[in-house]
Amino acid sequence: MICGILPINPSSSGLWPSPKLPDPKANIEFWNYMFPHVQIIFLIVTILWQFFHFFLRRLGMIRFTSHMLTGILLSKSFLKENTPARKFLSTEDYKETLFGLVGACSYMMFWFLMGVKMDLSLIRSTGRKAVAIGLSSVLLSITVCALIFFLILRDVGTKKGEPVMSFFEIIFIYLIQCLSSFPVIGNLLFELRLQNSELGRLAMSSAVISDFSTSILSAVLVFLKELKDDKSRLGSVFIGDVIVGNRPMKRAGTVVLFVCFAIYIFRPLMFFIIKRTPSGRPVKKFYIYAIIILVFGSAILADWCKQSIFIGPFILGLAVPHGPPLGSAILQKFESVVFGTFLPFFVATSAEEIDTSILQSWIDLKSIVILVSVSFIVKFALTTLPAFLYGMPAKDCIALSLIMSFKGIFEFGAYGYAYQRGTIRPVTFTVLSLYILLNSAVIPPLLKRIYDPSRMYAGYEKRNMLHMKPNSELRILSCIYKTDDIRPMINLLEATCPSRENPVATYVLHLMELVGQANPVLISHRLQTRKSENMSYNSENVVVSFEQFHKDFFGSVFVSTYTALSVPKMMHGDICMLALNNTTSLIILPFHQTWSADGSAIVSDSLMIRQLNKSVLDLSPCSVGIFVYRSNNGRRTIKETAANFSSYQVCMLFLGGKDDREALSLAKRMARDSRITITVVSLISSEQRANQATDWDRMLDLELLRDVKGNVLAGADIVFSEEVVNDANQTSQLLKSIANEYDLFIVGREKGRKSVFTEGLEEWSEFEELGIIGDLLTSQDLNCQASVLVIQQQQQMI
Repeated sequence: MICGILPINPSSSGLWPSPKLPDPKANIEFWNYMFPHVQIIFLIVTILWQFFHFFLRRLGMIRFTSHMLTGILLSKSFLKENTPARKFLSTEDYKETLFGLVGACSYMMFWFLMGVKMDLSLIRSTGRKAVAIGLSSVLLSITVCALIFFLILRDVGTKKGEPVMSFFEIIFIYLIQCLSSFPVIGNLLFELRLQNSELGRLAMSSAVISDFSTSILSAVLVFLKELKDDKSRLGSVFIGDVIVGNRPMKRAGTVVLFVCFAIYIFRPLMFFIIKRTPSGRPVKKFYIYAIIILVFGSAILADWCKQSIFIGPFILGLAVPHGPPLGSAILQKFESVVFGTFLPFFVATSAEEIDTSILQSWIDLKSIVILVSVSFIVKFALTTLPAFLYGMPAKDCIALSLIMSFKGIFEFGAYGYAYQRGTIRPVTFTVLSLYILLNSAVIPPLLKRIYDPSRMYAGYEKRNMLHMKPNSELRILSCIYKTDDIRPMINLLEATCPSRENPVATYVLHLMELVGQANPVLISHRLQTRKSENMSYNSENVVVSFEQFHKDFFGSVFVSTYTALSVPKMMHGDICMLALNNTTSLIILPFHQTWSADGSAIVSDSLMIRQLNKSVLDLSPCSVGIFVYRSNNGRRTIKETAANFSSYQVCMLFLGGKDDREALSLAKRMARDSRITITVVSLISSEQRANQATDWDRMLDLELLRDVKGNVLAGADIVFSEEVVNDANQTSQLLKSIANEYDLFIVGREKGRKSVFTEGLEEWSEFEELGIIGDLLTSQDLNCQASVLVIQQQQQMI
């Protein structure tokens, strides 16, 4: 006879005995109940992985390594059978169902949140480089590994001619080892804070290509398998020799409809929620809970379609707009509990079957190690090769290959699922799990060693004004620190001559110090249209002023306004990230000092802004300009000169070098405006005039000056003047003589460049970020009342 109690009570009555219960002993072993048992395991797993991560993060390892160590510590490798700890962790049937359900939900939410974190609009997935690397690192790797196996390693997995490993097991190992999972790579880059770097985004682009190609391939294989299994069903319809089953066709059609739903219905609804949310206010909880319900429903739908349960949540996660307010709200609410509690629980319960005691056969161990080693070497080589052929630096090629070869929770989950289905043997699962642990422990510290984080915003493409195509859109990131910067910045943007033939895209970033808030915030005012009465910041003047600028030049100017609340030490990251995301050619930064109306006294001097400007100069992904504005009442704006039928006088001082060439490119664009008169003053020494140019840098200077000398630029009003200068003293005298003849000076920074024109002046420079000439023009000794724009060209990658 079997006696049972129905329904099963999942919760105990508490830790302490209760006299009201007929059997007080029932309260003593409260962990025998389902929920207390799960809660205690949650607590054990959380304490262990946090303990490991406290030490391992100092070595550069990510959280997944600590999760794996926790799982191995609680597995059969350390907790042997029939021990009290093993009995406690072992589960009965109904508890095993609960553990599996919690693990599946954890895995599903991980994929959803990784989809929310990803901003696909920032990824140049259509670039040839990303396509070549993505296809080479996955599809070509699978092909090469298959050829190596059939031609060279056919005896691997055999013992005395008898097969030890099945053919499907070998193919499965190759397939998983050659894949590059988009969420796994994204999670690695997020933890290393490389997701906004050019290298990180190239890696994510390549992972998107590889995931997309393999997803289509797997979906087709699943569909064909369903068709094969559906041969004998009565609902089949025969068309020639092809058998088309009703059920597989319905599932395939459902997948297509779901993708269309995510793109054309779900994503527009997300933007509707954003527009309904006032700026600076949190998203309503109702919207968030409704999204989570849809996420669980998508997992059920994916399972019904015979696809992995994470596919549906991941697609919905990608459809949620990245960043504030909606994406950030979802991450803030669920990221900590999923990544800190549920995901470690999933890894720990999946690693329960790891048993190192079964690693006794050298044949088994050698076979698996050879397969894993060959697949890693092939994948590493076939990722490095196309990256190198596209001209990437050697260190970045190696770093990219390491990123694409990283293994994480996707691979571990795939092996765990295959082990449960009996596809791979226990010894194979154990060895592959140990390899994933080794892989996740070695690659992140190596990346930190190889890849310099200070170059994370460096671009692989030329993003400057000198190399822009004719009549292409000029993209400028204009930074606003104070409301006093608005009018000068708009005046300078007007001088860039925006027109329908030569449009200007202006990305305005209002930077504010983070006060009374834990997390930095980046707000796009184009997405959130409703106003909030309880705003902790005020960007209204910035938004209104630049919106009016957009209306004044409608059709010629595109304006997108942002507000960034961040700590001063991290503000340069917001600037560089926004410039990188929008592929700008120029960043304009206001100078840290402002002057009184008559230009005689300094009104404000911010050391924080100066450090910020210097950080942007060092890390910028494009060219940078520092704008020193002199608010002298005697100076005119472009509109005032047009009203008085006079010209806005701009002087470009050309000494030679890449920064001066970049500054001259901007001056040539300004010259197209009929309201502006450009004067190019080229400094030349007696030796340069007498001798023909031999060095490459000087030849580039003369080539760029050729059009200016002949004044052959269409629609441009340029006055060219050549001054013979033989030393720094003559340079100072020349600047002093023309200091008050112009409204604006444009100069190159030319940091570290040796020149006869400035030799010795660097010892007297006060602000190195302005360069020698820029510093001289802003010094009180020269008494210059004109504004100064100092240009630094995009720095070359080393």
